[in-house]
Amino acid sequence: MVSLVLTAIGLLLLVISFAGVALGLYMAADMRTRRRGQLVTMLWVPAMAASSGILMHDVVTFAVGLICFLVAGTVFVLQGDMPGEPPASRRVDLARGPAGSSFLDSEKSTKENKARGQGRVAS
Repeated sequence: MVSLVLTAIGLLLLVISFAGVALGLYMAADMRTRRRGQLVTMLWVPAMAASSGILMHDVVTFAVGLICFLVAGTVFVLQGDMPGEPPASRRVDLARGPAGSSFLDSEKSTKENKARGQGRVAS
């Protein structure tokens, strides 16, 4: 009876761990949440080891997986919401300037002179 209960608990934890790894991989695929997704994935991989230790009734595998899970969880919590690299939408094209205008300064003045000058040339 105890063996059946441990197997059911191990299987449940393994399914939850697989879901955690899948969530981390999904988060890591997006540029905005890549860093956090990598941490989530690294957090849940040792949980898979611990749950497989329960399934196999192996105390050593469970203990090592649990210790690694606790260390990874501590890193995940201490990492916090520290800003990493800026999101892709905020990156600035250095050739276009900080305002992000679509024309370079020389192109802008030439096009403005053509539209504004009606044939006159600016000196």
